[in-house]
Amino acid sequence: MQVTATLKFVLRDLPETQERDGTVAMTLTNEPRGLPKDITLDSSPLAVTCAAKQWKNACAKAAQIRAGGLPALLIVEAHVAAQGGALMGVVKGIQVVEGKAPAATTPST
Repeated sequence: MQVTATLKFVLRDLPETQERDGTVAMTLTNEPRGLPKDITLDSSPLAVTCAAKQWKNACAKAAQIRAGGLPALLIVEAHVAAQGGALMGVVKGIQVVEGKAPAATTPST
């Protein structure tokens, strides 16, 4: 049986990127969390490629949100497959949303 796999992940910070030939590439590390008891998965590299225009638009929207004092979250959806011993993702879409405002801290006395 064949399936088409997509991966959805959230970026709270902008990773280092390399731009070339109209695309942006970044390497992330997949850190599996929240797995069922007695199941483990190793950390693995995740190479992601995105159209440069799409990435720049998302970064500009994130900057606007941050300028308003809120954190910006980039929700990325990508086609994914294994390639050369790593996961490879090609971005389908990026949604930029406002994160929650940081909790106010009260000075201790």
